[in-house]
Amino acid sequence: MNGFDELNSFFRRMPVAFYRTSMTGELIAANPALAGLLGYPSVDEMLAVLPTVETIYMDPAQRADWLQRIATEGVILDFDVQLSRPDGSTIWVRDSARAIRDEKGQVQYYEGSLVDVTDKFEASRAKDDFIATVSHELRNPLAAMLGLGQELADHYDSFSDVERRDMANMIARQADDASWLIEDLLVAYRDNMSQVSVSIQELDVTKEIERVLEVVDYPVEVKVHQSSSLILADPRRTRQILRNLISNAMRYGGDAIQVSLDKAGDRLEIKVQDSGKPIPNADVERIFRAYERGRGTPHSGSVGLGLNVARRLARLMDGDLTYRHEDGWSEFVLSLPSA
Repeated sequence: MNGFDELNSFFRRMPVAFYRTSMTGELIAANPALAGLLGYPSVDEMLAVLPTVETIYMDPAQRADWLQRIATEGVILDFDVQLSRPDGSTIWVRDSARAIRDEKGQVQYYEGSLVDVTDKFEASRAKDDFIATVSHELRNPLAAMLGLGQELADHYDSFSDVERRDMANMIARQADDASWLIEDLLVAYRDNMSQVSVSIQELDVTKEIERVLEVVDYPVEVKVHQSSSLILADPRRTRQILRNLISNAMRYGGDAIQVSLDKAGDRLEIKVQDSGKPIPNADVERIFRAYERGRGTPHSGSVGLGLNVARRLARLMDGDLTYRHEDGWSEFVLSLPSA
């Protein structure tokens, strides 16, 4: 094997995707890594069906930008572009290329390499979306508190006692929303749940439900089907779970919401039920993952932490949180030890 053949063999074995294209975009040469990256079983099949590289650009403007830059600078480094694959999926790649010229300085072709950066790009986009959503969810209650507080400060004497009390209650509700979001973020941030503090004690869960509902501006019926509603749990963490479940029902559930208590062996089941459509079986576990949100709803601005945090806290207190659909009700079942 001569030096040229050895070099070709080396590039065919390289795991990095290499390509060579004409100035008009035809794919002249490629290695198997490029075919695999673009979703083709072999280089020959890719060359047979791919007329020009322009056809796989999701955004034609990106190709125009690529051509302008390489014509001006002769080289492109770390150019991120979204490409389509034959199965309909898309990937993000980082393209580095250069123009190959002849002895007269005329461009003969382009050659370069592609690196799959889909995971990094989606992670970065998810982070940006998360920050934007958290900012939005915090901005709303903070703006409401600021506005109401300013009105009270500027025009206190112009309001009646009843109006001042109503405004104070509205400020309290908005502050409650902001504080619970921060609590969820603190829990979600900790990979090691042993770092999340809980104080297990005997408590009446009906009283905790009532405390949560005090700041919920929505009709929620409470049904208790057994004589004792005492459990062993952390009161603050129990309220955090209940608040998330009720908020989830208000965002994604049906018009009717109720909370019911039932005995199940040595456990008490607190069911937050709504009259909404059942969650598809394929999505049940997905909704308990962090940053997942309900599909096909007008409430996509939620952070997507509530159910994940609720389940983690329930298990930290020797309980669990599950979902089921029974008798026309979608219900999230919080199971905790009875006292």
